[in-house]
Amino acid sequence: MVTITRRGLGAGMAALVLARGAQAAAYPDRPVTIISPFAAGGQSDPLGRAVALHLQRKLGQPFVLENRTGAGSTIGAQYVARAAADGHTLLFGTTSTFVIAPFVYGNAGYDPAASFAPVAVASEGPMVLTTHARSGYASVADVVAAAKRSPGRITYASAGSGSLPHLLGEVFARVTGTELTHVPYRGGAPAMNDLIGGQVDLFFEAVANVVPHVESGRAVALMSTGPARSPLLPTVPTAAELGHRDLTLTSWTGFAAPAGTPAPIVESLNQGINEALRLPEVVALMERIGISGIGGGAADMAGRIARESAIYKGIITAAKISAE
Repeated sequence: MVTITRRGLGAGMAALVLARGAQAAAYPDRPVTIISPFAAGGQSDPLGRAVALHLQRKLGQPFVLENRTGAGSTIGAQYVARAAADGHTLLFGTTSTFVIAPFVYGNAGYDPAASFAPVAVASEGPMVLTTHARSGYASVADVVAAAKRSPGRITYASAGSGSLPHLLGEVFARVTGTELTHVPYRGGAPAMNDLIGGQVDLFFEAVANVVPHVESGRAVALMSTGPARSPLLPTVPTAAELGHRDLTLTSWTGFAAPAGTPAPIVESLNQGINEALRLPEVVALMERIGISGIGGGAADMAGRIARESAIYKGIITAAKISAE
């Protein structure tokens, strides 16, 4: 029988703390991979790469953004959740990754609260309710009136079942007391193409992807879900202005590490990300694509995940939404 004394246990714990401290002090000691669970070229990609470049300059090792896609961002998130908790594999996820997909996919393979060490929220931006130029709808009131005259006739596109545009459509129907027909697509690009072509009536899409079509006259922006009007669409009212505060839901991005990553590593990454978000060139990038830098502490991100998980879980459960 092996007897462990209190002194021996204390010495062992001290050695473990020292070892973790030494590991953190040497961080990073090799290239760091940042997993983006969406395809290259998406709205979040430029910001992720800009932050990665700053971290590389600050911490002295390559920070490489790798796109690992599939299953509504759950494949990339699973990969990070199972990685070593040493800060050399990070996740650059979105609203879908952290607070939607875990409830839409029954076998998501990770728990956003338990599988990750939150590092920092990077950005957020509004989604814009958009219609095509020939729809005849000039306002949300027009849409609601038409939907009440003919329940189910008005269609809305999404980037797939369980995507943020799908859930926003569900909330919109609920808060306006209307019945709409959901038309899922395999991504935002084909959904926007069919909206412009008049095959569907409505689509909640990121502001940067809406502006070119509004400026060309092919689409009409009806409402923004942000907490304030977007500088890119200053004449478009917010959901709150129209009396629909439950639709003040944004698309956001954030960085996380595997659960158990030492606190000094998380703090070092958090400081670097916050610095990156204040760089003039990064601020200008975000302004161009209609998003705002958020930053803050790891606890702020954990709080956001907890709050929004409760919101989206309720929506998904009430509408019986599943991607399987």
